[in-house]
Amino acid sequence: MDLTEVIRHNYLMHGLSAEVVERIAALASVKDCSGGDVIVRQFDRQTDLMIVIEGLVRINSFSGERIAEGGPGCIIGEISLLDDKPRSATVLSVGKTKLAVIPSSGLWKLMQEDPNAARTMLLNLGRVLCMRLRSANLQLDTVVGKNDFATSR
Repeated sequence: MDLTEVIRHNYLMHGLSAEVVERIAALASVKDCSGGDVIVRQFDRQTDLMIVIEGLVRINSFSGERIAEGGPGCIIGEISLLDDKPRSATVLSVGKTKLAVIPSSGLWKLMQEDPNAARTMLLNLGRVLCMRLRSANLQLDTVVGKNDFATSR
């Protein structure tokens, strides 16, 4: 497994130069998890970014309800990276899982040194977060019902 290649093909890196991707890969370490391991616990203050290399992760709410699952390429920790607030969900490994862990301090330092790379990465993250918000809105419409919103105005 070539960590640089794995990171290069992640949506966060879309539009970055090979040199910047290599710098990000140099920051990363690989973490192996077993099934059921807690990768991120909701409300923790840690802000490192993680990319699933192999395996599957489950994202749970505080009450333990499954919010989503993610496989190779899934990013963990982007919200805390952006807003420097505690983690918004708990993430567990489902079976053997391999992660690339990118320290937030190193990533922010790189972005300060290279504003073009920062712009590209933040735009990529913003697009993904917008996509997730749109999806959540559609799910909410399905649960609540479109007519309930129209009649409550």
